[in-house]
Amino acid sequence: MICKHGETKDGFTTITLEKNGATLVFKNVPALICDNCGEKYLADNITKDLLFRAKEIVKSGVEVDIRDYQKVA
Repeated sequence: MICKHGETKDGFTTITLEKNGATLVFKNVPALICDNCGEKYLADNITKDLLFRAKEIVKSGVEVDIRDYQKVA
C-alpha cells in the first residue's frame, strides 16, 4: 500500500492498457480499492486475465477497444 492509512474494500475500476499502438479500456474490473487514497489493487489472476485478453485483442488488429470486463467471456 502506498498511503498506509486506509483499508481496502472490494469494488470495481477501469483499467487502460496500451500495447503496440493499441489502446484498450476494460471497465468494471474487480479490484481492492483503498478507502483513503483510492489506490486500486488487482488480484494476480485478474492481472493475468487482462494481459491475456489484451494480447488477443491486439492480435485482431484493433487500435482502440472498450470492453466491460464482467460481460466478456
